[in-house]
Amino acid sequence: MRIVSFRSSPRLAPARPAGAARRDGRRALRPALAAVAALGLVMCGALTACARAGGAAEAGPARTGSRPSDATPAPPSWRTESFLDAVVDVPASWGFDAAPTSDWCVPLGQSPAGPRQPYVDTRGPGSAVMTIGCPGGMQGPDLNGGGVPPPYWATHLWFAATPAPAGSAQVPDGRVSGDGWTRIVRTVGSAKVLVLSDGAHLGEAERVIASARRAAVDPHGCAASSPIQAGGFVRPAHPFEVAGLRTVDSAAVCLYDLSRPVGTPGLVASRAVGGADATALLAAIQAAPVGGGPNAPEDCVKDESGDAAIVLRLVTGGVAHEAYVYYDWCFGNGIDDGTAVRALTTADCGPLWAQRVTLWGGPSGPFQVCHRETTHS
Repeated sequence: MRIVSFRSSPRLAPARPAGAARRDGRRALRPALAAVAALGLVMCGALTACARAGGAAEAGPARTGSRPSDATPAPPSWRTESFLDAVVDVPASWGFDAAPTSDWCVPLGQSPAGPRQPYVDTRGPGSAVMTIGCPGGMQGPDLNGGGVPPPYWATHLWFAATPAPAGSAQVPDGRVSGDGWTRIVRTVGSAKVLVLSDGAHLGEAERVIASARRAAVDPHGCAASSPIQAGGFVRPAHPFEVAGLRTVDSAAVCLYDLSRPVGTPGLVASRAVGGADATALLAAIQAAPVGGGPNAPEDCVKDESGDAAIVLRLVTGGVAHEAYVYYDWCFGNGIDDGTAVRALTTADCGPLWAQRVTLWGGPSGPFQVCHRETTHS
């Protein structure tokens, strides 16, 4: 019998700023949960631990304003991707996929050769890498990383925090080429922006790297740093009543890494939800029962907290209202508008996940209602 263990992806594990304490002792377990989910096995809620009790919301007005982005818009037929305090434009034709890494020989249901068209890597906090010895060796420069053979490479963009976390190599800025492939790396703010390209897409890749720039607020209205990074189920500073919203013009899903302290960039990814999808999302949240959940506090260690959370921006009439979405622990889960906490359901949590906003694992209760196959739309 082959014994397989798991570790966090070395390509882009977010860096914890110097002096920042590790928020919980559970991080090493989370990649195992994600990989078990990918294999279709039953996730055990008892393997996860719980967070500190949530703090009360600060006093403030219900309206948070529209908070315009300071990032220049992407050119026609391009879109913008965000990571920490960096934004990058990519062709709209580039898709989304999980880049191959050191466990490339275990496809877990994906095509063995991986995606062939250009894409943006969806790996993020909590993504899993199996600690397994894949055969083969690199004859030239390892431009993809992880010892992945060139036949598995494809043109793609990925991100990493800088400085690199302990145990991970820091990829230097600049251009390296070999065997018809080129990797270009550039540091922008707290992020490393990396593109691997074949010859056919090198012109696009150069434009992608050249477009990288810092932004305090991305085009979806997601701030590079958010008060939600305080952890401990902090509540929105500007309470509102989601039940009182009659319409929603658009929504934005802002995913944050809670290991990064407030005041430092923590935005992992963002995406927009518009039109009928935004209307359906609002209706699902309003229909969810008050009280939060799913929770299983009996499975928890009480003095720890989750690794990630979402700021959900609901925009109506030019005014944005921010709700906090907690899904990453054994209690405290739900959608909090600062007035009440509503339960996570398949209808209100499932639609949050797409593109680079990816759910890799978590406590069994929230995972079962939130997880769905990541879409590329």
